[in-house]
Amino acid sequence: MTRLPDCAWCGRPDPTGGYVCADCYDPVRDALHRMALLAEEPAVNVARQARYGPKDGPRSSEPPIPVDLDASAAAWAAAHVVVTWMDHIARTRGIPLPRRSRRPVGPLCAGAGWSALPGRCGHASCDAIRHHKPEHPVAAAALWVAAELDWLRHTPDASDAGEDLYGAAEAVRRLVEHPADRWYAGTCAEPVDGDAEQLCDADLYAWPGTTWVRCPACGARHQTGPRLRLLLDRARDTLGTAAQLAAAASRLGRRCTAGQLRAFAQRGRLVAARIPLDDGVEGPLLLDVDEWQRPRYRFGEVLDLLDQVAEQRRLDEIERARKEADKAERRRQEASATG
Repeated sequence: MTRLPDCAWCGRPDPTGGYVCADCYDPVRDALHRMALLAEEPAVNVARQARYGPKDGPRSSEPPIPVDLDASAAAWAAAHVVVTWMDHIARTRGIPLPRRSRRPVGPLCAGAGWSALPGRCGHASCDAIRHHKPEHPVAAAALWVAAELDWLRHTPDASDAGEDLYGAAEAVRRLVEHPADRWYAGTCAEPVDGDAEQLCDADLYAWPGTTWVRCPACGARHQTGPRLRLLLDRARDTLGTAAQLAAAASRLGRRCTAGQLRAFAQRGRLVAARIPLDDGVEGPLLLDVDEWQRPRYRFGEVLDLLDQVAEQRRLDEIERARKEADKAERRRQEASATG
């Protein structure tokens, strides 16, 4: 009689012959479905200043920045895990990867037609064209992998894959369920009871769009504008990848994408950070990269470059307007001369 293999997680025999039983894999499937529903949410938290953990704990010496770089890295890592296993399954089984649905195209209804709801012609094809929203790529990957879990648990990689996928989905859930609605505005640093040597060390958190923030400990009021500029000055040496710093710059009103920063780097306008070598060691400085070997840049250099680009764009607009005004003036003079 053939002995059934034991589940690597619960130790019970699996009647289906899998390395991990179906009951143990059910939480993985549920977590991936939940990850698909939350796929678009991490981007919202990345653009906020999130400070998790107890406020009374040890303070970090790293200067704060008005974007959560840890959240950005966590979201990217979770997506990377799911996409990597999706690619492994597709290559091993020889099946095609999922394709994103294309936006329906075609002429919209020009006639009044019949109206089921105000503002609608009532045609399903017109609604599909107007309101089509492509599926998020991470959601598509999570659902695709979830559909292949029954095959995956019958492979020797079942235990490692299940742990990786469940961990990635849980990371997204934690990232979404613990957002920081307010941004960190630094410490109060106001004198306590008139004593200039004893400063209030309470953390300040401001709601987006507010101009003043009140200290919860001593009641002192602070303007958020100078606070934000102070934090930015302190955060200029903060390092991040192109994606992380593009999100930070966008949060501060600089229109920027990760692709634009990489293009600046390729053209030599943005230089990646280097790791200083020990004294007495000769040779080129090592490139500063993150755990996924992506080059990191200094936030201050990114802000300076974006300000230069914006200023050049402003000057170009002024020059273009001046040329247009000169052309209009010449045409007016020519018209008056011929008239």
